[in-house]
Amino acid sequence: MSETSRPISPGAEEELNKVYKVHEAGEVELVDYLGSDNTVARAARTSYQRDNGKSEEADRRLILRLWRDRHTSPFEMIQLTFRIRLPIFVMRQHVRHRTASLNEWSFRYTECPDLFYVPGQDDVRSQHSTNKQMSGDTLPDDVSSRARTLIEGLNHHAYSVYGQLMELGVAREQARVVLPVSAYTQIVWSIDMRNLLHYFSLRLAPDAQKEIRDYAVIMARIAKKGWPMVWEAFESTRPAP
Repeated sequence: MSETSRPISPGAEEELNKVYKVHEAGEVELVDYLGSDNTVARAARTSYQRDNGKSEEADRRLILRLWRDRHTSPFEMIQLTFRIRLPIFVMRQHVRHRTASLNEWSFRYTECPDLFYVPGQDDVRSQHSTNKQMSGDTLPDDVSSRARTLIEGLNHHAYSVYGQLMELGVAREQARVVLPVSAYTQIVWSIDMRNLLHYFSLRLAPDAQKEIRDYAVIMARIAKKGWPMVWEAFESTRPAP
């Protein structure tokens, strides 16, 4: 690793370029970051013409107070960049968080890989009885097996038709219209810490869809390890589960 004079987070350094698996084909990887816990404290002290020279404990107390009092702009000085491979239906929820920058696989330029999401046998869920946007309980094994067979069959058929269209000479940008939302895409996603914590407040919640929550859990572990003071502040205001 080359030497640098920029602020370093030891925990984030340990997480860089580690690839975490999600479901069968999903992945999460921290590929870059900017700033440490101290970056937040230094940015806050700029307000009263100070910069640094405080202890770690002083930084911790300041970060806690900033978050509890909703003085969140100093948290925007930290930036995290992830590489994420996820199904398109999860991606649609992910991009609801618009205060981030991303670049995505393009199936206009390249062919879609043969990667499709199928829920696990113990993860095929019923519709919630009262909440229209939530899943309910896991379905019985026989129903789950049938559902998985139907999903897998559709995935295979769609990809076969996609290949046939390509063989006919249909442009990639048109052939992709037959791909289901279970197809995997990949993004590089860059977001500041303040907006990432907002993402966690929604996507770690019990009523979040499980598939996106599985991704959020992994990114939260990375954030907790890389920025423990920030994470402590975030946790201090989260409602009890």
